[in-house]
Amino acid sequence: MLISDAMSAGVNPGGLQSRTEIRVLICYLLQYSKVPVPLERVKERLHFDGIANYFEVAFAISDLEEGGNIGVAYEENGLKFYIATGDCKNITEALGNNVPLTIRERTMKISEEIIQRIKNERDNKVLIEKCDNGYYITCSVMEGQREMVSVKLLVPDDESAQIVKDNFYKNPVQVLINATEGLTGTKL
Repeated sequence: MLISDAMSAGVNPGGLQSRTEIRVLICYLLQYSKVPVPLERVKERLHFDGIANYFEVAFAISDLEEGGNIGVAYEENGLKFYIATGDCKNITEALGNNVPLTIRERTMKISEEIIQRIKNERDNKVLIEKCDNGYYITCSVMEGQREMVSVKLLVPDDESAQIVKDNFYKNPVQVLINATEGLTGTKL
């Protein structure tokens, strides 16, 4: 296996093959994101979605950070949230259109999903408790400190509990709507 083959492993046809393209994509993402972006989670999704190789993205992020092209806005729970610097904005203006539009759009969507997921995790609660028959999982939709609705399920194993937790955090508001409609018989 050649080094170039290893560095493009997991990249779908049409995905990004060069570190330069990946750097430009990261700058584009940070330039056009409305909020700071957790690039560690974006890196994983870019890899799993076949857009770019995990290690190439990691190297590109490191290069951009060391070069002062991107900056850390803040850290939360060990996760860094990045923003564009002036140099990053210049890179985006000069080279942003060299990255295919579909890749740019997909990356922006991935970032928005990740940011929403982090917000959902911060604003709502999930409690998993082991019991004799499996695991109880309690999912609570919160409004500030007030619990709006809680759903408690008994599932057979930890894997099932993690699936419920993942699905809940994807869209807790939909859980609230479904529970309210189901219990009241009223369409919201």
